[in-house]
Amino acid sequence: MQVGLVNVDGFYDSLLTFIDKAVDEGFVSSTARRIIVSAPTAPQLLQLLEEYVPKHDDFVSKMVWDDITDAATSEGDSC
Repeated sequence: MQVGLVNVDGFYDSLLTFIDKAVDEGFVSSTARRIIVSAPTAPQLLQLLEEYVPKHDDFVSKMVWDDITDAATSEGDSC
């Protein structure tokens, strides 16, 4: 899955800069950053979306909800 932004006249430049800074600071993975695709025109964006190849972090692809639930349960729930 990807997110496409038609960045007409640089409208989304500030948002993209913010996200890039979040990647640089370690708050967002570079893999997550790659899901956001932008181009200045709709035809260019469609071309980029057609060429998009998803890349997943190995860690995320190996996670299972049972493991997450077990970890949360073992930490104790004070509710």
